[in-house]
Amino acid sequence: MVLLSIGLPGGFADWCDAVMARLAARLGGEVSLTSWPKLGDMLGYTDLSGALDEVGRTLIRTNGAHLVMGTRKPDERLQAVIAETNTRFIVALDDPRGAVADILAETNAPLRMATRAVANSCPLIMRFAALSGALTLHAEAAMTDPANAVRSIAGHFGIAVTADDVGRIVDELSETVREPTPTNASADWTARIPEAGHKMVDGALSGYRECFASGNLGQLIWTRDLFILVSDPSRAPTQPVDVAGGVRYLVFGPYIDLPSGSWTARVVLGFSPETAGHSFVVDAFAGRQLGATTVVPASGGIYTTEVSFTLGEQSGLGAEIRVMVTSEIARGALAFGRVELRPLATREPDVAPGVSAEFSSVLDL
Repeated sequence: MVLLSIGLPGGFADWCDAVMARLAARLGGEVSLTSWPKLGDMLGYTDLSGALDEVGRTLIRTNGAHLVMGTRKPDERLQAVIAETNTRFIVALDDPRGAVADILAETNAPLRMATRAVANSCPLIMRFAALSGALTLHAEAAMTDPANAVRSIAGHFGIAVTADDVGRIVDELSETVREPTPTNASADWTARIPEAGHKMVDGALSGYRECFASGNLGQLIWTRDLFILVSDPSRAPTQPVDVAGGVRYLVFGPYIDLPSGSWTARVVLGFSPETAGHSFVVDAFAGRQLGATTVVPASGGIYTTEVSFTLGEQSGLGAEIRVMVTSEIARGALAFGRVELRPLATREPDVAPGVSAEFSSVLDL
């Protein structure tokens, strides 16, 4: 028997996996428990193989009568098979900002990479939660009453348990598995993540938290800390970028998947006076160019530009927003601010407050 648990990388999904393994043991025979992808792989820029392939490989190399597979980055192929076969599975939903804090507690990963790992899990998890075979568990409710969560999981898979069985599982996991904090999740994540990273984490993930709660996905914000300097890929564009040096890309990234559909990306840029009259291209890219626009600053200052694009199925390394200087004789400095992403249905025309002050500080305008 294969039991699937789909959730964000973090303590709550791990807890659900462990519950399922203990329940599967009641069916008799050896139980194999594994999680895919490994956390280290999620923190890199590697294009990962499909979850369905990993299920097959794990079944081949293990001898267990039952397999509990915790999937942290599900894909369309797995979704199609689950939908076609009406397979029952668990969806473990947590505040994604708390999942980032869990990763930081477990690893020495840079906050940028932990944020990106969680953001890449969110879009498809949204779709899996809508399938008929899903039992959706929310971390705050489940960890407030873990015994009820165990009973719900057992019932969903048709596994008979007694009150003693449930109590034993809860007690065992309280000693062996790090449980998520059951109360005040928003305050919890801010205490566990460096304050300097709050804006990055909240911008990239708070929209998904709202979606998990209400089903409606609003604005996402990718701050400049998530992006990469072409001139030094180890650094984010947190300081002004010298545009002199010929035609080339200046900034790219962050390689984060988005839900399929049509989007508007509003990109906020700052230009020093010397850049006036020179052209810059801002584009959206995901394996191919999806949309582009050109900015020619008339003078130094703050500019916003929009790129509209449509995404199909997730593939490759995720979506990028890139900035290119297209003038061979350009000079001056560019400051990269942030990217505001909206599904087209929720597009708004106004500029977010506080941007001018931020760029005045960066560019000394």
